[in-house]
Amino acid sequence: MTGTPDPLLTVVADDLTGACDTGTLFSGKSPVPVTVWPRAPRPAPVRVVDTESRTLPAVEAAHRVAEVPTRAPAPRFFKKIDSTLRGRVGAEVDALMRAARAASAVLTPAFPALGRTVVDRLLLVDGVPVTETPLARDPDFPAADSASVVDLLRPDLHRALAWVPLGEVRAGGEALGARLERLRGTVVVADAETDADLLALVDAALAVEPAPLLVGSAGLAGALAARLGLLAGAVTPPRGRRWLVVAGSRHPATRRQVETCRAAGLAVLAAPEREEPDRSGVAARLAAEARRRLDEGAFDLLVVTGGQTAVAVLAALDAEGLDLVGAPATGLALGSLRGGRHGGLPVVTKAGGFGDPDLIVRLWETSQ
Repeated sequence: MTGTPDPLLTVVADDLTGACDTGTLFSGKSPVPVTVWPRAPRPAPVRVVDTESRTLPAVEAAHRVAEVPTRAPAPRFFKKIDSTLRGRVGAEVDALMRAARAASAVLTPAFPALGRTVVDRLLLVDGVPVTETPLARDPDFPAADSASVVDLLRPDLHRALAWVPLGEVRAGGEALGARLERLRGTVVVADAETDADLLALVDAALAVEPAPLLVGSAGLAGALAARLGLLAGAVTPPRGRRWLVVAGSRHPATRRQVETCRAAGLAVLAAPEREEPDRSGVAARLAAEARRRLDEGAFDLLVVTGGQTAVAVLAALDAEGLDLVGAPATGLALGSLRGGRHGGLPVVTKAGGFGDPDLIVRLWETSQ
């Protein structure tokens, strides 16, 4: 006799590609369902709620996040944030702490595998302060001159902030756990430069009672998934040469991947190179064309780049959400459409701002 599985963890994300690249890490024992606001979350041991709040005003974003513990109750929550701190991070962390009754939080956006690290509180992208990179021009990046994580959070996070430097993180064990105990009642911003640093933070946080809310990108999520025994192993997309690539991001990394995919003969739908003020309109047009192409011809797999585009594609295909099964490469998620016109179709999602030009083509070649 089967029933509703007991919840273990709810992941709260502010955009769909981030929801996927984090949620898929926890699929080592069973698929992880992702639901986009305002749909009701699907019961599962681990589930992901995408609040679609990255571009909302801080007050509205906080309101959505505060509803998640009621919609998707669980004994533990993970707040997924962008590794470059885009969005309403401070407001959302504060809201989830209140709603989940978490007295403390441990926060680091570090994702070493993609070159995002935190050293001396500074958020670095490939060693460069984030405020000195093109990411700082993103309309959803906080308006700040400082790359300090503390400074970037402070305007919308009205709680005591503390900092744990790299040396204390690497002390690990009882010393780090005792440090987190002493900082109970604060939001602890932690340095992290390697995956080992992230594991040390997770181990220390899990040793504290009650455990603080963990807040981070897929880097910290991977460490948590490993310690909970849920980390998914490597997965390969199902066999099949007919891939449809839908790329809504205009980031240079995505533009180069689009060019490589076209050169390899893949079917590609991409946002125009010239920036348009209505980003939602561009995503909707891409999604409508993707629906037409999928309705007219059989494809073995759909690749979607960019959070807004991914949401628009799900809506165009009448899909209820995605069921994730693993990461075919760092920062990517493999799953399938749940419900709708093409339910069961394999899907790979990817955020726009990373990856070498051959990333998608290389994945396509390995699946043949």
